[in-house]
Amino acid sequence: MNVPPPGRLLDMACRCCGARQVELVIDLGDQPHCNRLVRPDLAPGLEPHYPLRVGFCRDCTMVQIDHTIPKESMFTDYPYVSGTTTTLPAHFAATSRRMATAYGLGPADLVVDIGSNDGTWLKQYAPFGCRVLGVEAAGNVARIAQDSGIPTWHRFFNEDCARDILKEHGPAKAVTAAGVFFHLEELHSVVRGIEALLAEDGVFVVQAIYLGGMVENTAFDQVYHEHLCYYTLRSLSALLERHGLEIFEADLVDIHGGSIEAHVARRGARPVGESVRRMQAEEARKGFGEIATYRAFARNVLALRDRLLALLQDYRARGRSVWAYGAPAKGTTLLNSFGIGPDLVQKAVEKNPLKIGLAVPGVRIPIEAEEGQRPDAYLVLAWNFIEEFLKKEADWLASGGEFIVPIPKVQVIGASGTAGAAR
Repeated sequence: MNVPPPGRLLDMACRCCGARQVELVIDLGDQPHCNRLVRPDLAPGLEPHYPLRVGFCRDCTMVQIDHTIPKESMFTDYPYVSGTTTTLPAHFAATSRRMATAYGLGPADLVVDIGSNDGTWLKQYAPFGCRVLGVEAAGNVARIAQDSGIPTWHRFFNEDCARDILKEHGPAKAVTAAGVFFHLEELHSVVRGIEALLAEDGVFVVQAIYLGGMVENTAFDQVYHEHLCYYTLRSLSALLERHGLEIFEADLVDIHGGSIEAHVARRGARPVGESVRRMQAEEARKGFGEIATYRAFARNVLALRDRLLALLQDYRARGRSVWAYGAPAKGTTLLNSFGIGPDLVQKAVEKNPLKIGLAVPGVRIPIEAEEGQRPDAYLVLAWNFIEEFLKKEADWLASGGEFIVPIPKVQVIGASGTAGAAR
């Protein structure tokens, strides 16, 4: 992992505008595919590693990685399911209510969710009687959705898929995408498909991890090979406007450590609201379109690394055990970038059965069921769900347990439920 000198360009064309002006911001080294968990007995080094480098386009301001692992390798079998926390279903229920109220969604209307996973979001439209259809590339989670009664196509969404939906189901009053829009290898084909599928008065609602929040929280762990692009309002608008679409409302929502929620229609179909102008002004004020902001972000990552490693080494020196609380994709980035292995974090505990019995690739930390014995402290890799975890583990914390939260700053949370500075 290193921060390059200013001015070095990546050998790539920007995924949004095609310019060859993408400056390298931070190089996280060669890393394994974050969600390709491995057998614990696999010989060391056998899992493939790929470059993980982040760049900033000087022309359109899109932040992106330069190496693409083929989507068929990453997404056809997938260990992540949306319904394993209480936070996401509640979030999607609230979002669906807002959408139904704002756009009058009812039984005659089709809602299509791109990257629908186990159908958690689409289930929330049941009170409104909408017709729903999920499109999910991973066969294992598509089957979970189908088995729960959510109509789901096992396909990658792109322009061809959109036109097939249009033929079979007609235009969509709403198209949604959450936690998937930064995954898109066929980026422009997907956006063309959304434009084709929308009804004339249709709305595309996209939620994506907000680059501004990543910068402010030093949340570099959101960078992994599945996440090809990282959006601000400005860069997302630059992409959509190339295909005749326009953001007319925008806001930040408190999910995944901070996400942008953009409401999109055909250009000129709806008046652009004050929320868009406010966010545009705020992004300009904070320098989210400037390379200097991302150079500073890279330096902050190095400082965070030093603080976390010092804390974990202190736990080890005092003979105190540390396990990872969960094994999310972002955790693979953090552990591999910082070189944190079983010598510092002995195991990870999970409740997702698709992960139990495997190991985090690269660092080879074993993943076990979330039950039985407890450590002295948990390293909370899924830090974006910390409030949920604090409630769930209140008794354990009261008995002397500690949460080590690495992001947005390294801190230890103990019995009081309040954060203290890293020791």
